[in-house]
This record gives sequence, C-alpha cells and structure tokens, in this order.
Amino acid sequence: MDNISMKALDKFFKESSLFSEDRLREKNKLPVLDDEKKEIKKNSICCKRCNNNKYIELRRLQIRRCDEEATIVYYCSNLLKFKMHKKNFKSSEQLVKSINSSNKSSTSRMDYYNRILSSSCSTDMIFQRMISTINFKEVVPLPKNNSMFRFVIKCFNNTNNVILGPLKISSGITLTDLPSLSIPMSHYHLNKNNFVQDNFIHRISENETEPMKKFIERLRFIDSRMQMLISDYIRHIDESSPIYYMLKKNNVKFNQNWIFTGIINKGNNNTEYINIRYFKDSFKGKKKIGTNVYCGDDYLDEMADLLSRDTFCYINGNIYPLIKVNYIIINERIVNNIPMVNFTCKAYFVDINFIPNSIHCSTKRL
Repeated sequence: MDNISMKALDKFFKESSLFSEDRLREKNKLPVLDDEKKEIKKNSICCKRCNNNKYIELRRLQIRRCDEEATIVYYCSNLLKFKMHKKNFKSSEQLVKSINSSNKSSTSRMDYYNRILSSSCSTDMIFQRMISTINFKEVVPLPKNNSMFRFVIKCFNNTNNVILGPLKISSGITLTDLPSLSIPMSHYHLNKNNFVQDNFIHRISENETEPMKKFIERLRFIDSRMQMLISDYIRHIDESSPIYYMLKKNNVKFNQNWIFTGIINKGNNNTEYINIRYFKDSFKGKKKIGTNVYCGDDYLDEMADLLSRDTFCYINGNIYPLIKVNYIIINERIVNNIPMVNFTCKAYFVDINFIPNSIHCSTKRL
C-alpha cells in the first residue's frame, strides 16, 4: 500500500472486472452518499481506521475479502499516517483498570507445573541430586553488551533446567493449593532514574508458611552452589576463558575482589529479599513479553502488555514463585572505590502466575 498512490488504487477499483457489479450498485447509492456527506456531522459515518467523524473523505473503495461482499469504506484524512496496530491501543491507565477488575481464574495449569517440578525438587533426594549436578555450560558475552558476560547454567548433564517451586509436603500441587503456596510480590516498573525494571521482589519475614520456609531454604542452597562454582572457576581459570582478562585487570582471586548477588540478597537493616525476574523481550514476537503471565490457567494479556511498556506502573499481588535459574551475569563494578567483578545469579519466572483477586495495579508513584 505504501508504494501505490491513491489515484492508482482508485483506477484499479474503477477498471477491474472483479468489481463491475459493485460499481453498478455503488452508482445507485451515490445520491444517498452525497446527502450523507452534507450531514456528516449529524450522522454516524466514521473513519474505518480510527473511528473519527471529522475530515472524512468518502473514498468509494470496494474492499473485498473472499468471504464477504464488497463494502464502501470511509476514511479520514489521517489515513496514511495511522498505524494499524494502534487500532485497539489502550493506555496504561486503561490496562490497570481492566486488570484490577478482572483478575479471576477458573481452571488449572497445574499439570505442567507438576511435570517439571517432579524431575527437579519433588523430594529432598531429587532436589539434592539436581543441586549436585548444577554446573556452568559456557561463558559468553551478552548479546547486546560485549563488555558483560554470563555463565549459562546447566544441570542433570544439560538435560534439564534448574527448576524450583514451593510444594506441599511429599505431594504435587493443585489449583486450590496455590494460595497457600504463593507469596506477596511487588514490582516497580521504573526506578528513580526511569530505567525499566524486570524484577518482582518479596520481603522475607518470620511468618512464612512451612512450604515457603522450605522453598527459601532451597533457594539458599542454590545460591551457595553458585558461589562455590564461581570460586572454583576463578581458581582454575586460564587464558582461554572469555573473562580471563577482566578478572586479571581487577586482580580477582578465588577469595578476593569479587562479589556475589544471589536470588536472595540483603537490603537495609539486614532485611532479606527474594528477587525473581521476567523476560521483557518476547522471543518469538507472538506475545508482549518473553514470560507468560497467568491467573490460574487464564492468560493475562493486558498484564503482559503493561509489563512490556516503558511507562511507570506499580504491581502487587500474590504469585506462585515457580522459577528457573538460567544465567549468572558477570560485570565490573566499583565498590568502596575498589574495582571488583560482580556475579549476579538471575532466577526467572517459569510463569508469572497470580492468585485470583490478589492483584493491585497503579500508574501512580507511591
């Protein structure tokens, strides 16, 4: 359409034999159309694209699909500037309003969760076996930043991801179990410098349920395993490693000049937080973000849309924290005027699965 002028397009519809019957029908309608044009402000004729009823151009174009009759279409003068994907565009405020009024669920996504949990942490023995097989598959530069690197995590001889989620004692989970296995989590989409954040946080308290206490204990095991692997990697590093010169420049040894940021980390007053991330970029372009967002088994498309944007929003809700540990990010930092290398263990949601009727969203900064 961008390479065809309106004049050429009109000529095609005028001369093509495909529309001969339609042109005859249109000719009989011309007197009515002219009357409508005179009364356009009083009638309901609107632009086909943006629903505008001002500056209408009555372009009598016969647009035909194989399954419908030809239709006379009305466009406003902004047609060529209007983007098709904005037809159903909603503001962040509209998305928040819709999410807050409809976070309900009726069915289950539990079969999938139980299947992936059964091979990673359904029993203490299976979890310990997963922990003992965690290792680094490779170290590679970040796709968008060659000055930073990441360890790619593997386990079970690279046949499985590192998966963890809260479970009832010695059993799987059902939809009715999710409220008791969830934790309140908060997300601030922009920080004070207006950079987009990709994490949800939970403040650890002394009032956690028994399944949640076990989940937190297992998170600590994962963090400890990662620290041990990093220390061993530094101890045995050679010049073939992509991060060899970064570590050498910062005088990093297995026990000095590096810091670790885990899935659990401390804030002010030694308060501990669980930090779980989502993939903001969609992998295949079919969905708004790279992490599925559910309420039970119902996909929350509007929540995904909200999380894909670069505008501020605050989200709070009870979430079932089913995670996978994909990477450890490696970057240089200055800590107390000392150059160091930071290793950040990143846990991502398998799904962001909200508990029905627990979601609160706002576009106002608190």
